[in-house]
Amino acid sequence: MDNKRTATSQKITNYFSVPSTKKHKPTPTDDEVAITNNPSESKKEVTVNNDVVYTLDSATKTINEDLVTQWPQDWTFEQWQSKKEKYAWMNCHNGKIGCSNCQKFSNIHNSNNSAFEISPEWSLSLISGGTSNNKKTRLSVLRNKIRKHVTSSAHKCATNILIERESDKLKNQFENSSYKVHKSTLSVFKTAYYIAKNNRPYNDHFQLLELQALNGIDIGNTLHSRFSSTSIISHIAIEMKKKIVCNIVKSNSKLSVLIDESTTLSTKSTMVVYIKASISSEDPIFIFLALVELKHQTAENIVTQLIDCLHESGFNNEYLINNWISFVSDGASVLLGKKAGVAKRLKDIYPLIFSWHCLNHRLELAVNDTMKDLNSINHFKSFIDSFYVLYNNSPKNTNEIKDVCNELNIIFVKVGRVLDTRWVASSWRAVNAVWKTFPALSKHFYNSSIDKTKDSKTRSKYLGLYKKLCSPEFLYDLSLMCDVLLELSNLSLNLQKQKITLMEANLNIKRSIRILESFKDNIGDHMKEVEVANNDMIFKNVKLINYSKIVPIKKNQFITSICNNLKSRLLEDTNDLSLMKDITVLDKSTWPVDIDIRYGEEEVKRLCKRFMLNKNNAISGLRVYIDEDKYPQDVFPELNNCIKTFPCSTAECERGFSVLNLICTDLRSTLSITNISNLMLININGPPLKLWSPESYVKSWLVQHRSADDTRTKKTTKKEEDTDVYKRSLWTIVNSLK
Repeated sequence: MDNKRTATSQKITNYFSVPSTKKHKPTPTDDEVAITNNPSESKKEVTVNNDVVYTLDSATKTINEDLVTQWPQDWTFEQWQSKKEKYAWMNCHNGKIGCSNCQKFSNIHNSNNSAFEISPEWSLSLISGGTSNNKKTRLSVLRNKIRKHVTSSAHKCATNILIERESDKLKNQFENSSYKVHKSTLSVFKTAYYIAKNNRPYNDHFQLLELQALNGIDIGNTLHSRFSSTSIISHIAIEMKKKIVCNIVKSNSKLSVLIDESTTLSTKSTMVVYIKASISSEDPIFIFLALVELKHQTAENIVTQLIDCLHESGFNNEYLINNWISFVSDGASVLLGKKAGVAKRLKDIYPLIFSWHCLNHRLELAVNDTMKDLNSINHFKSFIDSFYVLYNNSPKNTNEIKDVCNELNIIFVKVGRVLDTRWVASSWRAVNAVWKTFPALSKHFYNSSIDKTKDSKTRSKYLGLYKKLCSPEFLYDLSLMCDVLLELSNLSLNLQKQKITLMEANLNIKRSIRILESFKDNIGDHMKEVEVANNDMIFKNVKLINYSKIVPIKKNQFITSICNNLKSRLLEDTNDLSLMKDITVLDKSTWPVDIDIRYGEEEVKRLCKRFMLNKNNAISGLRVYIDEDKYPQDVFPELNNCIKTFPCSTAECERGFSVLNLICTDLRSTLSITNISNLMLININGPPLKLWSPESYVKSWLVQHRSADDTRTKKTTKKEEDTDVYKRSLWTIVNSLK
């Protein structure tokens, strides 16, 4: 019985939700109940799906109990339907009417103009005809309330907003006319932006505003707490991301996605997501998108969270299918596994994706392969690392070497690790530090070896370091590593550049390999200097001592190994050859002397088909590019931007982790990943404070929040500390005029 009653009630609800199109018999008045002497005319059966639902008797008012709350009890069903047709915004709850338009804006208030206040009675459906015993009086009261509400400024404003919601007129007229952008709110927003841009804690928000107030700047009455700062920064980040993504989607730019994983100080596994795309049809740039907390570090979960991140940012699935052309990461198996890695799973969903292994990570793998080929390199590495351990873990030793550097007028350079997990540029800095501080190191080792205040074991250790450091064999290895690592460091830094393209990277790699191979016959500058020093047995005024225990690195074998590994890792990847071959056609340095006007058309056609580009425009542009001296961006901009969208490395992700470490310090390790992501987005993507325009962000904020001038919020006050009372007498003297 209950199931049947529920089903019948559902049918009634569905029936009432559709405005009636049936013509009803006119009633004596608009709101009064029509009472006739003919019982057959005063009763009416309402049916739904051929079932009699209820009998409406206007004389005796017999209505099914389940329907009492569907419209005011003083109205008939026909009158309610008539009102709904006339006032589409009207709704009813528990026999009382309300306004659905005003309900959607019930949280908007304007403290300066009460005429625009949304009525809570209408927004909460609390309007009735009153408590009078006279039905005509109740109907008259109800009519007057409806008439006043229809003509009220608040209702008109809410209705206009809903009509113009999808147009720019909402922002240009409603926000400007209904909500004044106060200077105090702008000042608060600039303060919050400064905090995000300079990695300051949220607690600084109140103190900075307090300083501005002391300087005579109007900062309003509210939005001064750290909670307000958090909300404002979050709002700015969301709006900023929305503007960026909207521009990319509207311009239909090709998209590359870069990801990398790291762990925060709070031991949370995170994934940083960068994109590279063209903004306003200009050259593609790197853009920080989000920092995502990983639930699990499996390929399936990473794919799911990455796609969710892109969707939440505003990239719809249709856009991603047609424009996502590249996915770049490091060489972790979970990311680039051929059978079930992240790249493979993404390709199955988005077929245009071309997966790319970061070139800087490949360079490191090539260097590691060379270390495995030659054991003598490991001996050199362990000796340099002993310098790092000696000085990095002992402030006393560090102060001693600094004193020696000052005595010899040498700039102290800290010695780091060499050929470790850091990129090769840091290894060059480590060996270069040893090269520059060679006289200071030798003198410090010698002085320590004859220092009677040290025990015999320590003196023997320093004596061994001195003999090995001042040997021609070590000096030869040091010079060789300086020349090779300098060239590899330059290559690594070039590959990390933001504007480098795949063609330029390919040329840089080939050029570096040729330079390294030339060292076999034509030694580098460091080796030339050491060659002279070994003949004289003096280097930088330090006498050299033969130390036969050192097995020197074989120069030709070392150079051959590093060149072969560079070719294998960076140039001969079968997954990259076909694409690189097609892209290289656009490089004029590879063109033959007598070039045909249709040169490279087949390669360009393959690129256009592969990445869904306009083939006709690209071919015609290529012919102009061959025949005339013009820039690629002028003749085939779509193809040119597509090629520039391919990132060479994930260096930008590493820069993002550097910003992450500056934000999430030991004192701020409890920050949520969402707040860290918002701070990173503003810090990386946002313009400098003097170039940032907060007006649009303030306007969108005022649509849902209060301004800094709102007097209805309790003003934030700073709690007086015990030291304020304890030192008050001291401060009185300090502030005295005498």
